[in-house]
Amino acid sequence: MTVIEQILEGIKNGRALYEEVPGSFVTDSGKEEWTNEIRLGDNLDYMKELLARGCAGKFGMIYIDPPFFTRSSFNASLNVKDSAGSSHKVHHLAYDDKFDRDLAYYIANMTVRLLLMRDLLADDGLMWVHLDWHSSHYIKMVLDELMGEKNFVNEIIWCYKSGGSGRRHFARKHDTILVYSKTGDYYIDVPKEKSYNRDRKPYRFRGVSEYRDENGWYTMVNMKDVWNIDMVGRTSAERTGYATQKPLELMKRIIEASTAEGGLVGDFFCGSGSLMEAAHLTGRAWAGCDSEELAAAMTRRRLAKAGAEFRFTRQDEARPLSGRADIQITGRDELEDGRFIYRCRLTDFVPDIDTGSIQMKDRTHVDNALTADRLQFADHIMIYSGDMSELIGSSMAFCDEPEEMSFIAGPEFTAVAVDIFGREYEAELTGVK
Repeated sequence: MTVIEQILEGIKNGRALYEEVPGSFVTDSGKEEWTNEIRLGDNLDYMKELLARGCAGKFGMIYIDPPFFTRSSFNASLNVKDSAGSSHKVHHLAYDDKFDRDLAYYIANMTVRLLLMRDLLADDGLMWVHLDWHSSHYIKMVLDELMGEKNFVNEIIWCYKSGGSGRRHFARKHDTILVYSKTGDYYIDVPKEKSYNRDRKPYRFRGVSEYRDENGWYTMVNMKDVWNIDMVGRTSAERTGYATQKPLELMKRIIEASTAEGGLVGDFFCGSGSLMEAAHLTGRAWAGCDSEELAAAMTRRRLAKAGAEFRFTRQDEARPLSGRADIQITGRDELEDGRFIYRCRLTDFVPDIDTGSIQMKDRTHVDNALTADRLQFADHIMIYSGDMSELIGSSMAFCDEPEEMSFIAGPEFTAVAVDIFGREYEAELTGVK
């Protein structure tokens, strides 16, 4: 069977993946409402759930940065300290893009997900699919079949300086972002950019506005499809350490070009949450999903630190771990709404380290750091009320200063500690509750 035949077969089979049922996206008053959310789980199941909840055609923009069929594994880089206070980087598996099966499996895997994204996309929405040379040509054929060749809008070339090079090929310094609409009537707000005049001198054409900066004279024109935006550098303030993290500047440009303020955007391979943070900063509603615990943990942390309101849900129950987290409640102050500001400190933390996900050369650093101070392996505390099926993003405490943590909650709650690798531990609470 040829690749094209595999694509068509995948599309045909994918149509039977779900049934649309009346959902809860629209309230009894007829007003649409949305709570920003992060899902830990398979995006296929999450998108089927969104469709069942009545979200078909509600997303003004969908961006994905899926596996590229690189047949490689990607790590997150995390810091730990030894007894002398020296910092060491530990490389932990972030996600696996090996796809032990063949290209046909990769195509089918992507096809069924793109099909559901198409159905979630609004009639005037845009889908942005971020790939590179490994698979962009295959997925473009899928999108031509799914979205229609006439609905191809752009091939964006994102150029950057980072990355490796080789002696037997030109340095590979760009990714490809395929942009498709669902109909011919789509929303787009193309930004302007500087276009410098020849020799940087003024043209003085009638009716043409010209400007001057330290580099010379220029006009403002619609932005080209080649974007030069630096990757997230090692010393960048937005760096999370997550493999293949995308810069906020790139995410903001895509969001602002695709949606008006208040629009709903989605990322179903969300990684460390770059698109969601950009959506929060630009005033958009959002939904994100990833299947990796580490990705979900990093996303929760960066969004809570940014002041975003969201709920966190999981597809499956967290698996039981053998580690332990001890938290002492040292005080509380009542708020007007009946909740409390709790003050607490982390008194002990015994993480359950999955050494198989850590590079061999870094395991000694982990052992030394555990001996030096195991509290440093605690990242944040999630505060649940009720049955622990849902976390409200504002109900988190950060372990940057484990002696001086605080959070807001009602009188009944459960605390769950999360280590720097994204693994969870139900905490033992002592003191005033």
